[in-house]
Amino acid sequence: MGYEGFPFIVGWELTLACNLRCSHCGSSAGLARPDELSLAEAISLCDQFPALLVQEVNFTGGEPLLRPDWFDIAVHLREIGITTKMITNGLTLTPDTINSLVNAGMASIGVSMDGLEKNHDRIRDSPGLFRQVTSGIENLIKANLPVTVLTTVNTVNISEMPAMYDYLLSLGVRHWQIQPIFPLGRVREMPHLQLTHSTYMSFGEFVSQYSQRAAENGMELLSGDSLGYFTDYDTRSPPWRGCPAGIFSCGITSDGKVKGCLSMPDNVSEGDLREKDLWEIWFDPESFQYNRNYSMNMLGENCQDCDKADLCQGGCSSMSYGATGIFHNDPYCFYRMAHTH
Repeated sequence: MGYEGFPFIVGWELTLACNLRCSHCGSSAGLARPDELSLAEAISLCDQFPALLVQEVNFTGGEPLLRPDWFDIAVHLREIGITTKMITNGLTLTPDTINSLVNAGMASIGVSMDGLEKNHDRIRDSPGLFRQVTSGIENLIKANLPVTVLTTVNTVNISEMPAMYDYLLSLGVRHWQIQPIFPLGRVREMPHLQLTHSTYMSFGEFVSQYSQRAAENGMELLSGDSLGYFTDYDTRSPPWRGCPAGIFSCGITSDGKVKGCLSMPDNVSEGDLREKDLWEIWFDPESFQYNRNYSMNMLGENCQDCDKADLCQGGCSSMSYGATGIFHNDPYCFYRMAHTH
């Protein structure tokens, strides 16, 4: 029997073009890909989503707002009844842009903030960016457009997570998603940013200590990918039960390649939308083999002797592949670290 699930959530890299050169960028974003999808191709792709029961499309980049026709794509998705969200670096969140986001029917906007002023501007190599991002967040809140602040935790900013919590709460932010830095893209040239076992455990302690405090103050502290697993530090709900890539979600690059997740390197591709439609790629028996045909014998050395392996399935696929070169071998695991150190 063939695979019977559907891609309810799609991450869509609208363009790889970016107006920043962040040191921790897992996509090494900067220039647009050589042959990105045209508007006609993008609209055609949108029209494939309803048959696949797609419920939500998340625009990412690069910087998605640099794609001139993002509004047309967003409006088309709204017209066919699909929820649309966007992740932005916040550099172009002018009042006019925010008005366009509202008019496009965006359900929420994710804005990146990677520390307080000094560290955020340093990591993103853009003096003054922190204040621009703060202004954009405030204007989004005033426009009643739901905001999620996204923070990639690394060795530079981990010590100021408590201060960031206080700052975001003072701005009126109600959703804060935090996740560990992935050893992919530009980060490979910045090993000093990558979390050690010790700093990763400190990260877990922060999440554990602040999740309830945040809830009591009206903020939801969201766990991003590769934050876990199977200890009191893992506060995600529902609990982790294996990577969703190719199970109920997938990613689409700006030139039409399909991946299980946009965090994965470009070489982990299941097909090209200029050669096959999304239905054919999604239901191809050879697609997403690493998750759909998972078995315990696929576990790497970090996970093969773990008594939680049947539930966890080796953790986050992108973190595992980026850190070790194989799937089902995520080295960033609270449970393993707690039992081996």
